[in-house]
Amino acid sequence: MSRQSRAILLVAALQFVYLVDFMMVLPLGPDLAREHGFAVDRLGWLAAAYTLASALSGLITFRLLDRFDRKPALLLTFGLLALATLATTFCHGLPALMVARALTGAFGGPAVAIGMAIVIDMTAPEQRGKAMAKVMLGFSLAAIAGVPLGLELARMGGWQAPFYMVAALAALVLAAMAVLLPALEGHLNAREKVSARILLARPTVRLAMLLQGASAFSAFLVIPHFSAYFLLNLGFPRAQLGMLYFAGGVVALITVQLLGRLADRAGPVLAAALASTAFCAGLAPFFGAGATLPILFFVLFMAGNAGRNVTMAATVSQVPSPHERAGFMSLQSLVQDVAIGAAALVTSWQLGEAADGRLTGMAPVAALAAVIAVGVAAGLARLAGARRAVALE
Repeated sequence: MSRQSRAILLVAALQFVYLVDFMMVLPLGPDLAREHGFAVDRLGWLAAAYTLASALSGLITFRLLDRFDRKPALLLTFGLLALATLATTFCHGLPALMVARALTGAFGGPAVAIGMAIVIDMTAPEQRGKAMAKVMLGFSLAAIAGVPLGLELARMGGWQAPFYMVAALAALVLAAMAVLLPALEGHLNAREKVSARILLARPTVRLAMLLQGASAFSAFLVIPHFSAYFLLNLGFPRAQLGMLYFAGGVVALITVQLLGRLADRAGPVLAAALASTAFCAGLAPFFGAGATLPILFFVLFMAGNAGRNVTMAATVSQVPSPHERAGFMSLQSLVQDVAIGAAALVTSWQLGEAADGRLTGMAPVAALAAVIAVGVAAGLARLAGARRAVALE
């Protein structure tokens, strides 16, 4: 296996652990709310704590990440993520959970930024859509295997069991990184210093950050509430929740590979349009449509969101230079985390809980998500055009 293939495999494993750690908390929300005695409409607070801490961490580490060898920086941040995940199992009550999730987010954001910078460093621009699709296997596998397994472990062994699983997986991946990942110091040869001011002075960087934030905001207006809405409003069986995420993950896995290659060959416009159409169609249950086929619409949403992510990653990866990639990715992660936190705050204001336990107020939230998703697709086309214009100069 080549150095590039090993790096992609390890970063995909990192993404898998990171995303299982993040994603499983959302479908586990009703279980956590029951065990820790808080209302289900407060689930967004856990996502907000995680993402806002990640944003703050990105702000602090932004100027540091490109000053060190990628490997030790990755081992440190990912190791701390594993410890923070393990610490979650000792929590009791919503405030303690929020603190533990904040610590996990604070270490997870920089770890993912460094991992993505490693993949981009080792991949030619014309192959990055394919490479990003491979890395994003972690997202699909998290939905296919990680989240369903976490749900089953929680059902059989209590809410702590999934966090034990993630901590153990993180330890295994960390050991593999320590042995297999090469030293990566090429970016240290650049004399230019990276700063947020310098990066944001470029129009393409500002547009890339705006699109990243808008994409994350639109997705996380609805993602934290899918399981609660399906269980409480649609009467979806709790025992089948793992299968729901399995089905969504399988289709997302296929979609990521297809649209990643399509973005490489034909540019992001068609891929983004297809993904955004599926994303918007998947929101139908929140408007009272498709309640008899919830799995179909959940699968559409998962495929659309995964397709948007890989198209975004392939397009935005063309923006930074090698010596600024980790810093760029950290800034991108910061913007994304702020957007996710903002989405959590918006939904906490908008959503409510009816007397029978149902969630209220999801229709306007879903409508806002759809409108922003369409705008992001149009913005990606503009970013791709701007990048071509710069390349021709």
